[in-house]
Amino acid sequence: MAQKNLLISLAVVLVASALLYLAPRYPATEKTTSDAQNQASKEKDSLDAIVDQALVNLQKGEGSPMESIMAIRKVLETDPNHLKANFTLGALSFSTGQYDRAIERMNKVLEIAPDTEEAYKILADALQKVGKSDSAETVKKSYLAKFPEGQFVQDFKNF
Repeated sequence: MAQKNLLISLAVVLVASALLYLAPRYPATEKTTSDAQNQASKEKDSLDAIVDQALVNLQKGEGSPMESIMAIRKVLETDPNHLKANFTLGALSFSTGQYDRAIERMNKVLEIAPDTEEAYKILADALQKVGKSDSAETVKKSYLAKFPEGQFVQDFKNF
């Protein structure tokens, strides 16, 4: 019995030693943090590539337009804050007369990247199209205050 207890104790000590040997000894280094950032950057680049390819397909008339739109929507399933996907779907919504969806997308774009001048223009135009002139005027004033020399200043002054 004593020999059995000795063997069990020895086995426990060996297993514990092996686990301690295999356990990490140091906290994450800059390299592992950098690796994670590189991975995130690669993922963003690949999501951008999906949106870019969908746009090329739409422009060339290759495949069905719905396939391209679904590819962009899948990007948003992966990253709901993906700027290019939100902007693209918003612009497509506007161009197809889906102004409520364009408003929703452009609001999201401005939430993600408040310096996206084109989003202000599309948002104001979409709001105007659905009869929300006061809201469109607010967007216009926000744009002019934020971008006094922006690319849409003339458009908004003639709004």
